[in-house]
Amino acid sequence: MSSEAKAVKKLIEQQSFGVLSTYSVAVEGFPFGSVTPYSLTDTYNPLIFISNLAQHTKNIAQDNRVSLIILENLQDGAEDLQKHGRASILGRAMPLETSGAENEAKYQKYFQRFPEAEGYQNTHGFQLYEITPVRIRFIGGFGKIFWLEPEQLVH
Repeated sequence: MSSEAKAVKKLIEQQSFGVLSTYSVAVEGFPFGSVTPYSLTDTYNPLIFISNLAQHTKNIAQDNRVSLIILENLQDGAEDLQKHGRASILGRAMPLETSGAENEAKYQKYFQRFPEAEGYQNTHGFQLYEITPVRIRFIGGFGKIFWLEPEQLVH
């Protein structure tokens, strides 16, 4: 596995939330960002648990292309934020049914990381979505910038 893939894996495994950007339905053509927790599948696809009442979910229903940006933990008083790592996962978000062994396992994986979310399952139309990455952009500080193909994370 390349050092680039290891850097991306380390960052996305260590963090628990990111900024999800979708194409706005309310303000057509503009990006819409919202904070969302995530977990990962065995192939490093992000899993997000979102309500059908949320604006980002309505946006995904119209256009499932998304970006999930994940930032390295920033220390209070950090002098130069540009030196911190970040990954932008560009992909397509698809809802997962609760039935089927593979999907049930993904729901359980998410609830293991966020046990409080399991109670949301029966309220406000929460459903698990899987983001299938198309490409990943990583910035690890000045001079550490590259694109990564999703399959590079699993090889």
